[in-house]
Amino acid sequence: MKRVQMILEEWQHEWLATEAERQSTTMSGLLRELITAAIEQRQAATLADDPLWGIIGIGAGPNDGVTSENLDTFLYRADWKEANWAEEKPVELLAVAEDDSNYR
Repeated sequence: MKRVQMILEEWQHEWLATEAERQSTTMSGLLRELITAAIEQRQAATLADDPLWGIIGIGAGPNDGVTSENLDTFLYRADWKEANWAEEKPVELLAVAEDDSNYR
């Protein structure tokens, strides 16, 4: 800890003395508590104004069961039939796109 000296208004000193007595603590302890609360409040306000906080969760996406492990199943669906192998026809790959009727 560091020792500091400060000058208070009379009403501030009276309030601190009364509040410290009410909380059964010292004026120094109460001042440290109040300063910590003020610092945390200002830091939270500063972080909330940071535009980078706007990107948090942007990649969450819907909870539709699509993961990196099974993504190909949803992107490239192939209905393999024995006839396709026998006739040597290429298997049609179906593209999946949201809100685009051209891909359905």
